[in-house]
Amino acid sequence: MTTDNIEIKIIETAIECIEEFGLKGATNRRIAEKAGVNLAAINYYFRSKENLIEKVMETTLNNAFDWDDIQALPGSTAKERCIAVFEDLIAGGCNYQGITRAHFYELITEGNYDSLVVKRYTVFMTNLCNDLHQRGTSLTLEQLKLACSQIASACFMAILAPRLNEDSLGINICDTETRHQFVTSLVNKLL
Repeated sequence: MTTDNIEIKIIETAIECIEEFGLKGATNRRIAEKAGVNLAAINYYFRSKENLIEKVMETTLNNAFDWDDIQALPGSTAKERCIAVFEDLIAGGCNYQGITRAHFYELITEGNYDSLVVKRYTVFMTNLCNDLHQRGTSLTLEQLKLACSQIASACFMAILAPRLNEDSLGINICDTETRHQFVTSLVNKLL
């Protein structure tokens, strides 16, 4: 296995461990064991668990907020594009709930607005609002920013707590059809 392959294997395994055990439970020992590498390999490639987790967060945020991937989503109108983008984000959050919680951990527990997720979210929202504005809407850019903020807030709450309304309202946001209805309703009301 080449150096790059070992590093990638460790990162992928760290993601799996965060999904399975949470951020705190994803120890170097567990990651090394599941990756089939010596514990020293993690220190060799990343120097510390903090550096490994930072690389995992950077990698997964790049994937979640990759603007090239987002631009490839369907939707010729602002509403269609907005629906496609947020459905895609919620689907990703449903598939990777542990990583999603890990991304928001510092922001929620420590109020760290200088975290990587906040920086990436800010760029994402700027790009999204500009993209939607160019697709045409009756809203001014300022109104569009407010509407996108409201949609994003509802969607990110659904991503962070996908089962929140499952027992009380019977809403399973990870179900494709329910997710589509949820996002479509939000977008139609706000855009």
